[in-house]
Amino acid sequence: MAASKFAYLPVPMPADADYEKQCKEVPGTKRPGQTAHYRSSVEPFLDLKSPNVFTNLLEIFDEGLRRANGGPFLGHRPIISENPLKYADYHVWQTWPEVDARRRALGSALQKLFQDGTLGGGDLPTVGIWSKNCPNWQVIDLSLQAYRKVGVSLYDTLGKDSAEFIVNHAELTVIFATPAHIPSLLKLAPKCSKLKMIVAMDSLSAQTKAALSAWGETLNIQVKEQLELEEFGRANLIDLLPATSEQVATICYTSGTTGLPKGVVLTHGALAQAAHGYMHQFDMDNETTLMSFLPLAHIYQRIMELIAMGMGAQIGYTTGDPLNLLDDLAVLKPHFFPTVPRVINRIYQSAMAAGTAPGIKGALFRRAVATKLHNLRTTGTFHHAFYDRLVFRKLAAVLGGRMRLFTSGSAPISANVMDFMKIGILSEVIEG
Repeated sequence: MAASKFAYLPVPMPADADYEKQCKEVPGTKRPGQTAHYRSSVEPFLDLKSPNVFTNLLEIFDEGLRRANGGPFLGHRPIISENPLKYADYHVWQTWPEVDARRRALGSALQKLFQDGTLGGGDLPTVGIWSKNCPNWQVIDLSLQAYRKVGVSLYDTLGKDSAEFIVNHAELTVIFATPAHIPSLLKLAPKCSKLKMIVAMDSLSAQTKAALSAWGETLNIQVKEQLELEEFGRANLIDLLPATSEQVATICYTSGTTGLPKGVVLTHGALAQAAHGYMHQFDMDNETTLMSFLPLAHIYQRIMELIAMGMGAQIGYTTGDPLNLLDDLAVLKPHFFPTVPRVINRIYQSAMAAGTAPGIKGALFRRAVATKLHNLRTTGTFHHAFYDRLVFRKLAAVLGGRMRLFTSGSAPISANVMDFMKIGILSEVIEG
């Protein structure tokens, strides 16, 4: 593997680290009515001027490409039956080199279309993505990162008013969308004067493509397919355009549940630094698999996938249906699952039901939980040779059997629930 200035990642925690004093107050930062600023008491403060730190998102992908050594990168469960809807019990994977080639092709196509005036014209070269999580979502975003375009993600569940607002506010001239969203965009088009092109992220039947294209022509909007643009880009390849740390990478909008969506402008440097900080401690490699479940339109999931990407890991996408979550976990068998308290609480409640079982089975479960919680709270260990084999391996197997790390964000989670997840799923749980 070629040498890299980022090869030192991850950084092991010092053996003498004081876990009771993980952060220290920065002198002079406390103000009346405000808390002080806190920084790590273990690691030195890093900023974009520090040596050997990521300064843009292109560097993160390139480091992952180096570490992955040609291995699998993005996976999904293909649909094997439309009626009734059924997904395969395996994942189809694209390798890192395959994704690299696709991002260059798609990015080149977009760069050429912006250069010749077919697209663009606003203050920023914005590109929209309206889809649930899937490999193509990531391919599109990677192409934008590599060619200095600004990604604008729309929640898959957005209503027409919020979607219309974002399209106009972000001055989107092109939007990548799942086929199901294309009719909605065409209906909104008369109110979105800058929209020039809609790109289907999945292939369309000839009949559907013809109908949508004809509809688009009446609105002066081109309807294309993503693979069509990738083919165009392969014929017109352009060198990668690394962004500076100050250049805008994405505008992340809120879901619009409390009024009109609000956009947050995030630079390459801000996202790269956020991911880099976690890479110090997250131990992942090219055999580690992250499960992508939370919406990529939310910055939490974006950062988690950037972390996995920088370590050369694999990202497996769910079917997108929360009702299929346990099935998705069983099929993928992930090591890393970024999630939220609502999901963890559901797993906790289902697991704790075993403690109400009558007779020896319920008694054994309660004794196992009590013993392991005592060990966790007194020694910090969450493994127990006897009870893990007899009680908890079955519970861990429900989530795939390989889980090493849960992260929980967006809202607080009960300490009791966190402790149970550690002893019951045999996995580290981090809240933040």
